[in-house]
Amino acid sequence: MPIVHKAVLSIPFLVVLLITSSFAVPGAFAQNASGEDHDDINGPGGLFSLTGNADHKSTTSSDPLKIKEHHPAHLKKFAGKSVSLSGGDSPASVLTAYGFNNLSCTHTTTTDWTDPSLCGHGQTIAIVDAYDDPNAASDLQTFDSQFNLPACTVANGCFVKSAPSGIATDSGWAMEISLDVQWAHSIAPGAKIVLVESSDNSLGNLLGGENTAVATGAQQVSNSWGGSEFSGESSYDSYFNSPTTSFFVASGDGGHGAEWPAASPYVVSVGGTTLNIDSSGNWLSETAWSGSGGGFSKYVPQPSYQKNFVSNSNRAVPDVAYNGDPNTGVYVYDSVPINGQSGWWIVGGTSAGTPQWTAISAIANSQGAKLASASFGTNIALYNAATGSQSSPQTTPYLNNYHDITLGSNGNCGAVCNSIVGYDEVTGLGSPKANNIISYLSQPVVPTAPSAPQNLVAKAGNGQISLSWNQPSSNGGSTITGYNVYRGTTPGGEGATPIVTGLTTTSYTDSGLTNGQTYYYTVTAVNTVGQSSASNEASATPQQTPTLSVSVTTDKSSYSRGTTAHITVKVTSNSTPISGSSVTISVTSPNDSVSHSSAKTNSSGSVTFSYSIGRHSAVGTYTVNVQASASGYNSGTGTTQFTVH
Repeated sequence: MPIVHKAVLSIPFLVVLLITSSFAVPGAFAQNASGEDHDDINGPGGLFSLTGNADHKSTTSSDPLKIKEHHPAHLKKFAGKSVSLSGGDSPASVLTAYGFNNLSCTHTTTTDWTDPSLCGHGQTIAIVDAYDDPNAASDLQTFDSQFNLPACTVANGCFVKSAPSGIATDSGWAMEISLDVQWAHSIAPGAKIVLVESSDNSLGNLLGGENTAVATGAQQVSNSWGGSEFSGESSYDSYFNSPTTSFFVASGDGGHGAEWPAASPYVVSVGGTTLNIDSSGNWLSETAWSGSGGGFSKYVPQPSYQKNFVSNSNRAVPDVAYNGDPNTGVYVYDSVPINGQSGWWIVGGTSAGTPQWTAISAIANSQGAKLASASFGTNIALYNAATGSQSSPQTTPYLNNYHDITLGSNGNCGAVCNSIVGYDEVTGLGSPKANNIISYLSQPVVPTAPSAPQNLVAKAGNGQISLSWNQPSSNGGSTITGYNVYRGTTPGGEGATPIVTGLTTTSYTDSGLTNGQTYYYTVTAVNTVGQSSASNEASATPQQTPTLSVSVTTDKSSYSRGTTAHITVKVTSNSTPISGSSVTISVTSPNDSVSHSSAKTNSSGSVTFSYSIGRHSAVGTYTVNVQASASGYNSGTGTTQFTVH
């Protein structure tokens, strides 16, 4: 039975227009996107609390930008007011374990942080975190003094903090900030450190911090925060797609499962390991840390750089790994009290490895690398450093550049939770052999022509066709300067001469075409080296946009006052009924008062309106005007008249 909707319109002389038609009421969907801050207590997923009280409050929101993100810093234990200079938790041990001490650059100096011999010289590392750490600068000074690192202070220009006014302090995030700042500086002591603090841990404000970080001139950005994936996350990838900057993101500390933005194809996702070293700090072995976030994205398709490493059709995380187990964690100095305690802590988590991988990027860039996220550049470079595949991963340069982690797991979900030979969804490509991978990344890149543009789509219009495509998976090591469009009238007949060249956007509308003729297109990309191969071929046939025909009839030509006029509207195109078209009707009385209503046509292309004529309505001729619209058609109009006596 059709649903009857009666909408009463208040108009002069008590003339009432009623609607009688079939219609559908859409469900009211309310996305309940969890913004919960998963700082689990004494378990995977967040900051350990010594008293068992959660450090952050959870919130929920239907707006993704209001989701509250969490940081993956894990406290192993409070170490006290002082610590030893050496030991497995110190910078010296980490530098030895991963081979930084074999680099040509140094981590000590007789001058200051501007010494060109220091690792990371001339680079800027930005760190994006939430809330304020009021002691970040002074705590870094304490850390540097303890471990004989070059001083990085506000006064000497090495440390800069960017934060909105009136920002609150949060002890958990302050610990995260201390960890990120101190260990980025430990690995790349010649780099400038810019701490970007957002006013809270909402996704929108943290993403705003990415823009701020890039604006400071940072060539690499560390992000030790994340949260659950959500549909539509790819629409925010633009925050991480930069021609000047690389982005590193912690994969999370909850074990198996992919988080965002770690799942963005434009970031380098960092997982966690358990590092085993000898008394001198030399690397002995590494296994997967059980808390390492990893798995397959629910929404992001496999990026091109994972093609020979991952069989699943979706984006796999992490990309790389680093010591993250809090049991083999690192020293951090934090004077913002946590449950009444401040001083030295032993800290782990994937957020421990993220700033250190960011520092690796800074060292490589300082030695001539050109790492940036645009066109997946940094990820392509890291996967190229592991040339091989799942069938033959133990090849050069893979084992020269990475410790391939082959033991351990991050859950009980079968093969996807286990570390294996080659790439795996627990430790990615593995942890760095810093001296080798930095050298590999810093080798001069010989530019080549870009790869072909992807996913060309053609959509027909009236005398025109709209084209859109995705950028190439590789720019060939040189910025893409434009796109060329080729057209033909037979499959494969686009020819050698483009119809347009030098386009700087990934879309184009080809107009002035003949309706009814099918056109075929390909697109190429151009950089300073040359032109790519052709994209996939796409075709479409332009057609003239049809116009709706609207007929308007009444059940009578004349009505008495106090009766009802039934007005039927039928919408067609080339005699075919158009269902679901939007119909707007207006009735103008002899005294120029107007009543309006609207409805949609039923499956027969019709809708009937009931117009109530009051006992005191004006006598004379009433004019009915109708407009109908539907997607894919030009709007149509119709009119009729009736009299009231």
